[in-house]
Amino acid sequence: MNLSGAVAAPLLRAWCAPRAWRFALALDDVAMTQRTTLARILRAGSATGYARSLGLRADDRLDAFRAKVPVIDYAAIEPWIEAQRSGDTAALSPGRTRCYEPTSGSSGTIKRIPYNDALLGAFRSAFAIWAHDLLTRALRLRSGRTFMSVSPPLVDADAFDDDREYLGGALRLLLGRFIVTPPRLREPVAFRDALACALVAAHDLEVVSVWNPSYLLILLEHFESHRERLLPALPVDRRRLLSADPLCWQEVWPALQLVSCWTAEAAAAPARRLAGYLPQARLQGKGLLATEAPITVPLVQAGGNLPLIDEVFLELEDDDGRLHLLEDAEDGADYGLLVTQAGGLLRYRLGDRVRVSGRHRGTPLLEFAGRADAVSDLVGEKLGEPFVARLIAGSVRADAFCTLLPLLPEAGRPRYCLLTDDPNPELPRLLEEGLGQAFRYREARLLAQLDALEVVVRPDMRRCVHAALIVSGMKAGDIKDRALIPSLLVARQIYRGLGQRLTA
Repeated sequence: MNLSGAVAAPLLRAWCAPRAWRFALALDDVAMTQRTTLARILRAGSATGYARSLGLRADDRLDAFRAKVPVIDYAAIEPWIEAQRSGDTAALSPGRTRCYEPTSGSSGTIKRIPYNDALLGAFRSAFAIWAHDLLTRALRLRSGRTFMSVSPPLVDADAFDDDREYLGGALRLLLGRFIVTPPRLREPVAFRDALACALVAAHDLEVVSVWNPSYLLILLEHFESHRERLLPALPVDRRRLLSADPLCWQEVWPALQLVSCWTAEAAAAPARRLAGYLPQARLQGKGLLATEAPITVPLVQAGGNLPLIDEVFLELEDDDGRLHLLEDAEDGADYGLLVTQAGGLLRYRLGDRVRVSGRHRGTPLLEFAGRADAVSDLVGEKLGEPFVARLIAGSVRADAFCTLLPLLPEAGRPRYCLLTDDPNPELPRLLEEGLGQAFRYREARLLAQLDALEVVVRPDMRRCVHAALIVSGMKAGDIKDRALIPSLLVARQIYRGLGQRLTA
C-alpha cells in the first residue's frame, strides 16, 4: 500500500487513540491506578520461581507486597536471569521471553534484562501515548519521513538491533516505509558512511528521534568531515546544496518539525547545539525510558514528563532512604527510583534520580535529575557527577564536549583525566582548582594519594569517545554524554581506545 505521510499520520493517530485515552483517564487517580497496576503485575508474575521464593501470592495487596519483597539491584536477580537464560522458562519473567536486552553499560558491567510480551507492551504503550499527543497537538506531517536511532549490527542474538524493534509488527508495517533506513553494514566506518548518506539524502525529513543528541551531532560532523568522499554517493539534486560552505543544516531539512532527544543533565549542552543547527524544528526532551522499563513519557499537553502509571509501579526513595508512593511525591523534591514491572523485576533500584516538577491532572511530573550511583572514589575523594558537571560548566566553553575519567594505573598514583575538545590552555589549572573545592579531593592531592589532573584535547573528542565505547560493545544510540564516568572499567576502555597508555 503506497501511503503518504499525510494519510498515514491520521491512521497512526487513530491506532494510538484508545491507548492514549486510557492513560488520560488513569492520570486522574494516581493512587488507584498504581494499585491496580501492581495487582495486575502480581497476578501475572506470582508463579515465577523468584516470586515463589519470596512467598508472593497473586492476591497480595500493597502492604503485603512491600513487606515480602526486598529492594534489590541487578546482582540480587542475576542468578534468576541466568537460570532463565539456561532454560528455566519461569525463573523470573512470566510468559515467553522474547529477548534479553543489554543495558548500555556506561556505568560498568553489562546487564541483561528479560523482555516478555507484557514488558514490550509497556514500551509500545509509551510510544502510542507519545505519538498520539504529538500528532494531536504539535505535528502536521506531509511526507512522514522519520529518522530513528540505528546502531551497527551486533553479534548478539539476545538483543534488538535498533529502536524499530520496540514498535511491534503492526506499527513497523505502518511506519516502515517512512523510516530512513541505511544498508546494514557491519564495518563501523562503512556503516557510518551509509547512515550519514541516507540521512542527508532525505530531503523531506520531518521527524528525528534519537536518544543522545551527540549521536546526531557526530553523524553531521562525520558527513562534513568526509563529504568530498561521500558526495558522489548522493543524488545529483542534493550535491549542490550539500557542497555549500558553510553547510546550513536548516536548508538541508527545511520540512523538519521535531527533534526528540535527551535534553537534561549532561545532554543539555549538545541538545542546545543541535537546536542551534535546526531552529525550524521543535526540540522535545525524551522521557525516561530505561532498559529495565519505560518510566515517563513526554506530553505537550502536560508540559513535561508523566510517569507511565498504568504500566509500571513506582516507589520514590528520598535522601534519607525513606520510601514514598507516587501520590505522596513533594513538588521540587529529588528521589531515587524503584520500579516494579511486568518483566519480573520487583522493587528494582533503577539508579536514576528524578525531580518532581509539578503536576498534571493530579499526577506528578518527573524530570530526570541524574544518576544516583554516579560517584567516583579512587582513594576516598568521592566525586559526584553533579559536582563535576557544575565545575565543567563553569570552566569550559558552552558547547564543549567534556568527560572526566578516573584512572588507576598498574603502577604509580591514580589520577583523573579530562577528555575535551576545548583547547583552552588554562583548563588544567581551572579544573584542578575547582576539584580542590571538594575537601577529600584536596586532601588526597595534599597527601600525594592522587596525581594532578591530566587533560587530553582533540577537536573530534566526542566522536573518539563514542567510537571507543562502541568498540567496547555499546550501541551507538545508547551512548550517553556524561560529565563523569565513574566506572574504572569503562574509563580504562575509553582511555585505551584513544591510544593513551595507562601508566604512572
